[in-house]
Amino acid sequence: MRIMNLYAFELGRKKDLCFAELIVVLGKDKLKERNLDTAIFELKIPNYQGLQDRLGGTVKIIKLWASDEVANPSKIEPVIQKHLEEIFTDHKGKINFAVSALSFMKQSEINIKQILNFSKKILKSLGLNSRFVNKNFENTKPSTIYKARVLEKGIDLNIIKGTEQLFLGETVAIQDIDNYSKRDYNKPKRDARVGMMPPKLAQIMINLAGPNTKTIYDPFCGCGSTLIEGLLMGKDVVGSDIDQRLVDYSAENLRWTAQEFQTKNTHRLFTKDARFLIKENLPERIEAVVTEGYLSEPISRLPAPEIRQKVFRELANLHLNWLTAVHRITPQNCKVVMCVAGFRKNNDKYRPEYEFLPRFNELVQEAGYRVTASYIYDRHDQIIVREVKVLEKI
Repeated sequence: MRIMNLYAFELGRKKDLCFAELIVVLGKDKLKERNLDTAIFELKIPNYQGLQDRLGGTVKIIKLWASDEVANPSKIEPVIQKHLEEIFTDHKGKINFAVSALSFMKQSEINIKQILNFSKKILKSLGLNSRFVNKNFENTKPSTIYKARVLEKGIDLNIIKGTEQLFLGETVAIQDIDNYSKRDYNKPKRDARVGMMPPKLAQIMINLAGPNTKTIYDPFCGCGSTLIEGLLMGKDVVGSDIDQRLVDYSAENLRWTAQEFQTKNTHRLFTKDARFLIKENLPERIEAVVTEGYLSEPISRLPAPEIRQKVFRELANLHLNWLTAVHRITPQNCKVVMCVAGFRKNNDKYRPEYEFLPRFNELVQEAGYRVTASYIYDRHDQIIVREVKVLEKI
């Protein structure tokens, strides 16, 4: 069965957070289904890579072109053959290709090796030399697909197990890991002690604030990671920090961003303790506050309970005061998307346990907000974890 305007978005590592971003950006009304690894939307996309570059939580965008009610390789292969013949008849040059099986609970449900060898056979029948980039006949990492230039030199075939049917499609856009690396590691100023906001997470948080925000503000701008992503997403950005050194770092990084990426939007920086913000500090109409904020001093091992409680008391006081200040000087519809620090309590990669700032909902209510969404963003090798919180004014 041929299908039109149906796209699967492969979700990144923190799937609930990545899915939430898609719902805000694309609209819940466009959602057809969510499964284990992907969310499927019906929509028209005028610029595949342009949309991909806006989404921090989407690994790749897949254009779906066939579905079958039976997840059976004998049903898949004729459809794959027809598609390969349509694309590569009269093609010249060597073909790099990959096969990805998504949302299958067990790898044994689908025989990737059989499909890889079948696809290679079809390409050979067309007189083409080809190689697949799948290692050990398993799913290929998106980074491998990107580095092997599969989208430019061939095709990334995707077999997706939906809730009621099987979907087939090809990748039309993939995360530009070189670009992410450039703005993460090549910017002129970095400081690991004040935290290093991952660009993808910054993108997600900006998107969670709403798809139509024009001006965002970060009251703990640090080295400017959130502001950089805001500029790249076509927004005007305002940032401040209590530390003049970090404001200077942000200024240099934003100048570098404007030059390297030819951004057109405006940026403004000032030095200020966020607990004492006044209206004169923000003459602009701020439509969203997006910040990582202060997490904690860098640590390499889980601190003792009394140290954790001391950190939580300090964070509670900080958050109450700066949120109260921001509430007074921003419009009613101005959302806050922020990170709140927590601690990992064990080293279990698959069953992690956490300790988070207690009574946070009561704290934000005192400041005039309510929590409308909350997501965990962690890495198994890091003690400090982030809770991404979306706040709206009461």
